[in-house]
Order: sequence, then structure tokens, then C-alpha cells
Amino acid sequence: MGKTLALIIGLPVIALGGAAGYVTYQNAERYDARSQQSLQQLNQTLMPQGISVRREEVERGFLGANREELYHFRLLGEAPADLFSIRHWVSIEPHRASGTFVVDAQLGMAGMLLQQLPELAAGQQGEWSLNGNEERIYARYQTGPVNMPLPDGSTLSLAPLVLQAESATDDTAKGRAQLSLASVSLSGGAQGDAQLNQFEFQLTSHLRNGTPFIDKAGYRIGDLSVSSPQLSVKLLGLVSEQAALIDKGILASLTTLNIGSLRVSSADKDLSVDASRLSLYLDGIRWQAYQKLLETAQASADAASATPELMERAADVLASGASITLETFETAFIFNDLSPAGIGASGDVKLNGKVSLVSGDATTLLQDFRTRLNGELQVNLSRSLMQGPLAEHFVSLLDSGMLEDRDGRLISRLTLRQGQLSANNLAVPL
Repeated sequence: MGKTLALIIGLPVIALGGAAGYVTYQNAERYDARSQQSLQQLNQTLMPQGISVRREEVERGFLGANREELYHFRLLGEAPADLFSIRHWVSIEPHRASGTFVVDAQLGMAGMLLQQLPELAAGQQGEWSLNGNEERIYARYQTGPVNMPLPDGSTLSLAPLVLQAESATDDTAKGRAQLSLASVSLSGGAQGDAQLNQFEFQLTSHLRNGTPFIDKAGYRIGDLSVSSPQLSVKLLGLVSEQAALIDKGILASLTTLNIGSLRVSSADKDLSVDASRLSLYLDGIRWQAYQKLLETAQASADAASATPELMERAADVLASGASITLETFETAFIFNDLSPAGIGASGDVKLNGKVSLVSGDATTLLQDFRTRLNGELQVNLSRSLMQGPLAEHFVSLLDSGMLEDRDGRLISRLTLRQGQLSANNLAVPL
């Protein structure tokens, strides 16, 4: 009876184990195929920049469910060199795959650097996971913290660098990544101190016809300070973002920049900039021609010899026309010149406008560039700027009518038509 019971219980267990092994084997094959595809896509992206990637299998376990791999990144060209290698351990289960990885401290140029920064190497933690029911891969990597004295007596302190990413495993490869650094500082040296806090870089991307395309990208800085005997700088709250899309073969992008405050001081000068913002919109770029321009630029080993071809590609990009819209530029500042003959200034500046390039023959773009430009710029300045070092120029512009004093503001409308510039409908010689 006991043997029969053992057989009844044991057979399903053996059967499930065999099924799990079969599924695991299928997943191992699928992993191999996906890895090869990803490696090809990575090389397609990096080859134009002179970098190749090669995968080396170090060890493979039963059914390929466990393995150790090395990914070698190598710089090509006249002076080839091994940049770095990633050591990768993989575990493949019936309904899940995962792995851990580190930058190898014994291989490549990065390995030599890591040997000089043992704390950074020892604290490396890299991991990824893929759940079968989600079809999405998640990854995270971080370095160790660094607190290292330098030969000049200063100390470099670096918080862990953290990279987080996720991506779909289908052909679109829609994903996002974030790189963050809590702080980095250099202190105690004769040249002064510097510190950066709360740095973050983010991007969202997908594959477009097999080529990576960045939909959104942005970075932010919490604060940056530099203090030296000659100069001090304090920056607070910098945020830059860019978004791009392609519609009917035309590329458009929007770029924004915001600054909380900035102060730059020297022995006899002081500049304080209050909250400022910039918004710039680019439209009308032919995506296919722009891709060819990038490919030519990346493949050019000699800038001088490649210049004619680059100019030709750039002309092709703009042949169908393009436009740049300055949606917003606003800033306010105070400038103090403490030198004996110095004159300070304070006020605010507001600008907005648009410049368009009319479509035309690509071969005559350089000759016709100015006449194909049309645009308008609205200038709005505070009257307090007239008390600064440019006071004479402002008075001259007011007397000519190119600048108007309206409700305590200095106003002008700059217009560009077929290469001819005017201010408040008065011709401006170019």
C-alpha cells in the first residue's frame, strides 16, 4: 500500500518536473533568440559610433537554465581598445527569468578605473527580472559609494549611482530609464570646493523600424555650487525636458528649460538671475533625411573631409522647409559691477517669436538661405535696463523708433521677410 501511494504521488511529481524542464528548455531557447536579437540591435546602434559588442558564454548549466556570460564592449578604429565588460549570471525558470550583473573590475579600461576605486566596484549591484505573464523586463544597477582622498589634498565623495530601467519584450521595445545621483562633491583642495545634489536623467524610447527612437528625455539638478578663490556659483532647480514625435515622416520636438535661480560672483562683479524659463518648438524636419545626416556624422572619421557630405545631408534635411518657434523666453536679473568705473543693471526680459524656412531646392540652400527665412520676434524689456551700461544704445533705439516706451516697458517687434529685417516696421541694415 505504501509503495502504491508513493507511486500515485510520485508519478504526478515526476510528470510536473518533466513538464517544467520542457518549459524551461523552451524558455532557454527563447532567451537565446532574444539575446541574439538584442545584441544585433545594440551593435546597429553603437557601430556607427565605432563601438562593437560581443557576447561570450563562460558557463552553461543543465538545459541552459543557468549560465554565466560576458558582454565585451570594444572601441574600434585606428586605436582599438577594450572599453569595459559586463559579467552576467542568468537563471531561467518555467515562468520567470532573472539575472544579476556587474561591470567586471578585471577587464577593459573601466576595469582599470574600478581597480583605483575599490569602494565603487565592491558596492556594485545589478539585477533584472522578466515575468512570463507581463512580457516586460525590469532592471536595476547601482555602484558603491566613494570617499577617496586625491593627491592634491582634496577629497572626492560620490553617492551610489543608480540606474533603473524597464522595457517591453515585443518588437516595439517601449521602455524608460532613469539615472540618478544623490550627491557628488570635491572638497578641501586649494582650488576650492564643488558640490552637486539631486541629479536625475530620464528617457522614454521605443524601436522605430528597428532603430531606437527617444520619445522623451530630460534631466534635473537640485542644486550646484562651486566656490573658489576667483569665482563662486550657486544654481538652484534646473529642469530641462525634450519631447519628440514623427508624423507622416516629419519630425517635431519641444524643448523646455527652467531655472529656479542662479548667482555668479567674483571679486568685483555679481550676477543674480531669478526664475527663468525657455520653451522652443522645432517642426518640419524630414525624418528620413535627418537619419541619413546622423549616420553620415557618426561614420565620419575625419571631420574636414566629411564636411561637404555633411553640408549636402543638412541641405536635404531642410529642403522641405522647417520652423523654429520661441514660445517663451523669460528671465529677470540684477547685475552689480563693483569696480571703480563699473555700472550695474537690473530688470527683466521677455521674448517670443517664430522663424520659418521656406521649402526649396536643396542644392541652392546655402545661396538662398537668407531669402528663404521669414519670422517675427516680440521683445519686451523692463525700463530699468536703461540705467545700465547699455543706456546710450537704448536711447538711440528709442529716438529712431525701433524701440517704443509703452506703459513703462520697452517694446519692439522684429520682423524678417525674405532676408530683410525690420524693427517696428523700420528697416534694419544687415
